[in-house]
Formats: sequence, structure tokens, C-alpha cells
Amino acid sequence: MCVLKKNPNLPIPKGARASRSLLVRHVNELRRLREEEWSYESIHEAFLECYGEIFSMSLQVFRERARRVLQKELGKEENFLEATLRVKPE
Repeated sequence: MCVLKKNPNLPIPKGARASRSLLVRHVNELRRLREEEWSYESIHEAFLECYGEIFSMSLQVFRERARRVLQKELGKEENFLEATLRVKPE
């Protein structure tokens, strides 16, 4: 059984950037699995189980792509928090 929640209304991307697109799509689940202390190997296996050959890459490549997606998402959240906390000078 697939650990990831696939949205049947969204198409499965194809091509060279398909794996990155799917990691971005599942970023919240990716973060949750890391917080639950899943290894990158187990997460990689979950993506392989759900999406097949799109994720047939070395563990090292998967880990780096997942790490970059998580870092980028964290940066977006930090920027959003900064913007909401700014006080307009009077």
C-alpha cells in the first residue's frame, strides 16, 4: 500500500523533472515523514512504490533532490513569516 496520498485529479508528470515535481507536490508528506524520522531510503522506497520508474534513481540522487525541495519550502515559509511579522512604521 502506498504511504503517499496520490491526488487522482492531478496528472503524473513525465520527463526529466518529473521526480522533482512530485517531490514538490508531496512536500508536506515528505516533511512529515522526515519528522517521523523515516530514513531517506524508506521514503525513496515509498515514492518508488507509488510512482515507479520516475523514482528509479540512486539513493544519493533522491536524497539530494528531496533535501533541496525541503530547504526551498522552508525558505518560502520563513519569508512568509517575516512578511507577516513586519510592522509598518508610522
